[in-house]
Amino acid sequence: MKKSFSIQLLVVSLLTIAWMVSKSNPTAISNTSNLYSEPLKKQAFNILQNKCNVCHRKQNPFMVFNLKNMDKRAEKINKNVFELQRMPKGDEIKLTLDERETLKNWIQSLNIN
Repeated sequence: MKKSFSIQLLVVSLLTIAWMVSKSNPTAISNTSNLYSEPLKKQAFNILQNKCNVCHRKQNPFMVFNLKNMDKRAEKINKNVFELQRMPKGDEIKLTLDERETLKNWIQSLNIN
């Protein structure tokens, strides 16, 4: 009985703290929860848009990614980003660990390894 009350008190305390933080800084919680509320494909597209299309538009305009073609190109993305580690090129644009993980999860969701 004592243990379950302690757990309930802990949960209520954590929820109260989260609520107080969100009231004082509304973006503090919403920024972190965007990763979970946004569909995986959309997250992957945002990465392709911000980290890949920036260069592809100039260097390889026929390989610009969009929501319609990205699934078809997932195998090439996997090969060039994860297997050959060719992309992104140069030192200016780097993928963060979270971005790499998101892309990998999206590719795996398409049953591409």
